[in-house]
Amino acid sequence: MTASFLPLNLALNPIVVNVDAADPVAIVGRSGLRYFLQLMVRDYYGANTFSQLIEFEGSESPPESVAGGTIFRGTFFELQDQLESLLYRTAPTFGQTGLSVCDGLVTPYYVKTRIENNDVLLSEDTSTVQYAIKAGVAERDFLAYKDTFFTDFIGKNGRFLTWAEDGKRVQPGQPEFLYWLCNCSPVPAQLNLICEVITSLPDQDRDFFTVSSLTNLTPMTVFSAAVGPDALGLNNRTVPVAAYQVWLEDESGNRLTEVRTYRMDPEFRRNVRFILFANSLGGYDTISLTGQGEEEVKATRTVSDRYSDYSFSPQYAEKVIDAVTGDRQLTVNSGWMSQTARNYLMELVLTKDAYVVTDRAFLPLLPTLETIKQTVDDEGPIGRLLTFRYANPERNFSNLPISPAAGSVRPTGWRPKAMACLLNANGIRTGLMAVTMIEKYYLDTGVRVVNAPIKPNLPGSEGYIPPDYSLACQTTPFLSVAINRPTTVVRSNCPAGQVGGPATIVIPAGTYGSELSLKDANAKAEAEFTRLNTQAYVDVNGTCIIAPELYNVVVPADKWHYRSSTPTKMAVVFRNYDKYPVWGNYINYQAPDNVNTFAFGSNDLNFPATTYGYLNINVYGISGTKKRLMTYKNGVLLTTKNLVMNQDGYQFTDFLPDGFAFGVGDKFYFRLEDIV
Repeated sequence: MTASFLPLNLALNPIVVNVDAADPVAIVGRSGLRYFLQLMVRDYYGANTFSQLIEFEGSESPPESVAGGTIFRGTFFELQDQLESLLYRTAPTFGQTGLSVCDGLVTPYYVKTRIENNDVLLSEDTSTVQYAIKAGVAERDFLAYKDTFFTDFIGKNGRFLTWAEDGKRVQPGQPEFLYWLCNCSPVPAQLNLICEVITSLPDQDRDFFTVSSLTNLTPMTVFSAAVGPDALGLNNRTVPVAAYQVWLEDESGNRLTEVRTYRMDPEFRRNVRFILFANSLGGYDTISLTGQGEEEVKATRTVSDRYSDYSFSPQYAEKVIDAVTGDRQLTVNSGWMSQTARNYLMELVLTKDAYVVTDRAFLPLLPTLETIKQTVDDEGPIGRLLTFRYANPERNFSNLPISPAAGSVRPTGWRPKAMACLLNANGIRTGLMAVTMIEKYYLDTGVRVVNAPIKPNLPGSEGYIPPDYSLACQTTPFLSVAINRPTTVVRSNCPAGQVGGPATIVIPAGTYGSELSLKDANAKAEAEFTRLNTQAYVDVNGTCIIAPELYNVVVPADKWHYRSSTPTKMAVVFRNYDKYPVWGNYINYQAPDNVNTFAFGSNDLNFPATTYGYLNINVYGISGTKKRLMTYKNGVLLTTKNLVMNQDGYQFTDFLPDGFAFGVGDKFYFRLEDIV
């Protein structure tokens, strides 16, 4: 499946919104300026409506004097704390199998901004919908990856939300989970968890099977897959399992994710403990500790004095214990580990949510590691001592066998509590009305079960109600307009003698939709244009032009035509005899009131035919590289110049001698090539 991937903001890293400064020319006295930002968040999981969470107010950053001018930066607002507080991880449940939905890990949001001067409204704006996820990366990587982490690194590579090494050893009873973010467009109609079993017997065919499936997928949602040997049913096989691989597929068998490999540990382990913990990307990983360990309990007692009885009984206690709580601590050696596993312990040190796996539950832990040796040069056998404290105190003792949960004696059911139209990844209504929230009730009376929470209606969960068609969900309120536009880059892999041209990106009207505004729908279409406007896309879909200098266009009266083979690497500026710029698409000369001035990078331009002045051509590239510039007039080669880019990555050249005449209707072509 060919898909594009949508970006998300990391809520565990800074999420900063800049409100542009009020016009510094119109507003000279700036002491009365106030900037406001309203953070709008989704009402509940699956809802298409938003409500204000908080409103920020701020003053603009002080103006900065730079290079003889003044920079007005406006105001910056940080949203990560508010968004992160709304999000929550979905920890696996004991005995979990198959696929499940993590409803609280991602949230859509948008902001409303306005500027007031002495309580008078100057301007206001509404942003497009964005998404935040309860995940983060190391500070040293944030700047480089903040905009492309989920589109390129995660999305295009089909990565699961984990930093754990692939090919890890697992024990037969080890719980393992993989988390996948569905930020692709289009959204698959079905999600299948596939397992391939590799046996330890020679000449044994590999065994593929579908573990679990989900339909009615919601875009921008995280899904959890239980992939431990028990959850996959591998421990019940008659043929010994040596290893297995898992991945996710769509309804057509197209692989959506990377393939993760797990190797069954063939060695006998006297001591095995499993620690389940939240990682930095929102998922949960498991680490197997095979070293020796111990648990100790520290008792805390509350003792009171009481009046001495006159019976003088020796059994009478004047001091009594009112309460006893036991604080349990687990100390365990990791066992021998690889360098990769040792470095990965940093995830465990930084986690905010950890559990120890027992025979009947995941018991919450508090890691108490204050320091850990992450790297030791030339370290031989690698091992670490880890300490944890149980999050819940001990108040009583028992030693009961595992007992199945008792069923409810009073019949109950689930019914809709909130509903919304189901949208596809493009924001278009699918025609289905989805139940977003459900509540539990007694079938005999219809009364809600008080101790049962009102919960999201998630596929694969108890009480799930599938969506159904509804007339109210047939029409999307706002649809995007059409985009039919050439790319800003040209093809770079054309055969010798041909010149690469752009590709035309066509996004039909109505491809994207919004429940909020036409601006939001159009912004989604523009974002898709930006995602496609890449060199890789153009090298496949762009044109290759033979003799591009022989082009035909209708040139207006009193004009000549300019065309460049690489418009983003070249600019022209026409100067009068005093060498002042008059017109062009030069980045340093942008005059909005001059009809003969165009934006840098623009192409296919018409300029006045004149007989005076100078024409400068500015070529841009990597410092030290060589370029060949050839200039054609009406298909005939006029000049060829070889240029070397200076230390700042550009070079100026004069194309025309003094007094050269531009003829009316002339068609000039400027061809720029790399000299290898």
